[in-house]
Formats: sequence, structure tokens, C-alpha cells
Amino acid sequence: MIKVGISNKTRYWQHYVFTNPPEGYAYGRGLDTPWHILGLNDQFLLHTKYFLPIRKFDLFHTYNSIVVNNKPWVVEVESYLPRYKPMREDRRLFKWALDKLAAPNCKKIIFTSEYTAGMNRDRLIENGVEPEKLTVVYRAVKRASSLAQESDTFNILFVGNGFYRKGGMELLRAMKILKHKDIRLNIISRMEVDWAVFPSNDEKASIMDQIEKDPRISLLGELPHDGVIEQMRNAHLFIGTTWSDPFNNTTLEAMACGTTVIGSNTSSFPEIVEDGKNGFLLDIDNLTRSYIAEMIAEKIERLYTDQALFESMANRSIEIAKAKFDIDVRNEKIKSIYGSFS
Repeated sequence: MIKVGISNKTRYWQHYVFTNPPEGYAYGRGLDTPWHILGLNDQFLLHTKYFLPIRKFDLFHTYNSIVVNNKPWVVEVESYLPRYKPMREDRRLFKWALDKLAAPNCKKIIFTSEYTAGMNRDRLIENGVEPEKLTVVYRAVKRASSLAQESDTFNILFVGNGFYRKGGMELLRAMKILKHKDIRLNIISRMEVDWAVFPSNDEKASIMDQIEKDPRISLLGELPHDGVIEQMRNAHLFIGTTWSDPFNNTTLEAMACGTTVIGSNTSSFPEIVEDGKNGFLLDIDNLTRSYIAEMIAEKIERLYTDQALFESMANRSIEIAKAKFDIDVRNEKIKSIYGSFS
């Protein structure tokens, strides 16, 4: 059994994939300095890993981080690498990290999407990283054990604490357009303003007023993961017309529950959602917010009135999740990567 040290399992998908390793391999938590517990937010410290020699590992699999140890290692990355921003690229530490990525101990740089690979590929190669080190392996999503029963209402689900960045305002504008009383919208969110979209105080007040006054809309706040999955199983439609998101994992989870999707034609969404097959992708970069709302309302209306289209898209979501984002599919690729040097 080959032992692979990992740096963390803070996200649900990480818990899932690192609890279900490829055959012949075992994952274990490598002990490194817990800078986050110490209250430090320096991106260099948080994304540079030195694993203490307390537990023996044959190789390391880290996430968004550079490994210092003199062992074989791979890094899985969802955005920009090295993840040291706001550090400037001309800083010595940034160049040191690029050298570590080009060094022999770094065996593979695993991108979670083709979109992320495109963000990094040319710059890494220019800095000495061999093209053969670069690969794409998708995350895995757990399929729902059973699907929800039929409902008397048409249930729409929004999930995301970054409510405004993920298109929440445009969705609520669409709800104003739609007049059907049996359409329901459940919002799982802390209603945070995080990055990319910064609403005014008046806009935030208007949003909360609409949620309070429209009996079709329920703000569920933040739910445990099992509660989110239960909502997905009961949803007909998942909407995530996000303005910016490197990889929207909740979309995968919704698809694995047999949910149709309306998303954005941005970042990695086209790799997840097949436009016109298991949902719709809106080209939001070229639309005004009011027109985005109209487009969302139009797509909802179409799915609401066309039962055959809705059912075919829901079934296609399950097929895509199984074909591209299944744990067996991921583990076959990860095992091939590990086996090339372990």
C-alpha cells in the first residue's frame, strides 16, 4: 500500500475524494504548520507546505500549494498558481515557487478544469515547467442514492454564500417577471458580498424586502451539507448564473441529483453544463443585468411549460455526472498519475 500525504480536507468534495482513494493507495493527513489556526492570513504561508516528519508518506498530494519536502509531490489547483496573490510575480518568493514547480520532485500539476489549465499553462511553461507535467483531472461528485418524488410545485434552488457574485440579484429580478404561483425558490446562502460584485445598500435592502414579501421565496440561510443535498433532490432546477467562479462544485452536486441547470457561459461552466442538453448557459458578459433577468425568466418559463424537455435535461445531468465526474473516473486518472512515479 502506497501512502499519500494530503494537506487538508476542508471542502466536501475533498472529504469525498480523499476518503475514497485509488486502489493500492491510502491517503493520510500530513502535519504542517496550522497558520490558519494561528490567525495568519499570509497567502505565502497558507499555500506553502512543509510536512513535519512525524508520519511517513511515499508522496504528497497538495491543493493549491507548493510542497517544500524532499519527496515526490503533485499539486491540484483550481485557479492561479502559485496562489500567492496579492504578492507580485517579480518577488523572489514567487520565483522560488515557480522553480519548485519546475523541479523534479514536482511530478504533476493537476488542473481541476481546462479553463484553469488555460489560465496557467503558457506562463508555467515559460518558467521552465515541462508541458508533460500539466494535466486536467475533474473533481468527483457523489451520486444521489435516490431521487425525490414528484411535487405539486416547480422548485428552483440557489446555493452560494456569495449571493451577489453568483447571480442572486438577477435571479430575484427574474422571479418578479414570473407570475406562476406554483413556482418556488429556495435560497441557501449567508447573503454575503465577497468579490467581483458589490451591490449598493439600497440594492441589498431591496433584495431582502422582496424575499420577505414574496411567499414563493424562502431564505434558508446556511445549511449543513446533507441539508443542501436534500434540497437538491427536491429541486427541479438549479440556477447559478455566476459572474465569476473558477469551478462551481454545487452545480456538479445538483446534476448528480438529477437537476436541470441554468448557468453562465463563463470559466469552467461549459465543461460541466452542456448548453441545450442538460440546461442552459447564458453569455452574461455581453448582457445587461436586466436582460440577464429576462433571459433567466424565459428559460425557467420554457422548462416549466415543457415537461418532456425538462425530463430529458434532468436525465442528461445524471448521465454527465456519471460519465465525467464519477469517483471511479477520477481515481483511474489519479492512479495513472501516481503510478507513473511511485
